[in-house]
Amino acid sequence: MRYGVPYKGSKNSIAEWVYSHFPKADNFYDLFAGGCAITQVALMRQEYKNYICNDIDGGGIELFLNAIHGKYKNENRWIDRATFFREKDKDPYIKYCWSFGNNGRDYLYGEDLEPFKKAWHYAIYFNDFSLGKELGLNLEPIEHLHDIYQKYIEVKRITESACLLNKSYDYRIVSLERLQQLEALNRLQSLQSLQSLQSDFSCVEVLPNSIIYCDIPYHNTNSYEENKGNSFDYERFYSWCEKQTEPLFISEYWMPEDRFECIDTIEKTVTLQSGAGNKAVEKLFIPRHQKYDKWQNTLFEGLL
Repeated sequence: MRYGVPYKGSKNSIAEWVYSHFPKADNFYDLFAGGCAITQVALMRQEYKNYICNDIDGGGIELFLNAIHGKYKNENRWIDRATFFREKDKDPYIKYCWSFGNNGRDYLYGEDLEPFKKAWHYAIYFNDFSLGKELGLNLEPIEHLHDIYQKYIEVKRITESACLLNKSYDYRIVSLERLQQLEALNRLQSLQSLQSLQSDFSCVEVLPNSIIYCDIPYHNTNSYEENKGNSFDYERFYSWCEKQTEPLFISEYWMPEDRFECIDTIEKTVTLQSGAGNKAVEKLFIPRHQKYDKWQNTLFEGLL
């Protein structure tokens, strides 16, 4: 199962692995929530009394909450290039579902491909085949399709054979499906205890008997600078971690070994826009002043 909303750097494919390390507590804090993949797992397990998701950008959380409350149930808009750049900072659906690789920055389609994708969109969602015919496309094979999931499978096959999609994964359709599926969360009682914040991580008040999860911007990546417009202060974050008394978990590829301990690793396939994938080793860290008992799944303060 995939968790959270479309978001570059999402932990959706390893969310259950991350969550499996968390001890019991009253309060769950996801301080760099992004697309809320880990928050979703926590909500579905309903093992905490209070859930706090925070992200200084806030767009991913807004998209997540909108999806839960059914805002995208009947979503079928075509978003062109001009609309994307004009509205992306106002509408998180446009920003993440209509951007290249869900990066929130670049428009989903190249200028040469955009007219063809628009033609297919109009044919699928609006039964309007005029744009395709103007481009010389034979759209008859999809005129009988009505269900969105059948449409996705069939259109992907047809367009790949016609070299219109250069055999790439259609992030927009899959992203929309994931948003629509999130509506099922609306039935969970735990949603009543969900609080969303848009603050710097250090400004969030952490209550006693809590666990804290931090999916920080990774070293040697540019996602934070691209989306937030500034750089992440790692040293400030490290110092903050060393002051925390509540159990704290951090996702990263690397952390200073003299200050943090890696408690587990997992190999993950990072899917590229071309459909290819690279392997990456995800790691889970804790501050060294905290000790982790992997058998009891608990964290406690310890002396070095």
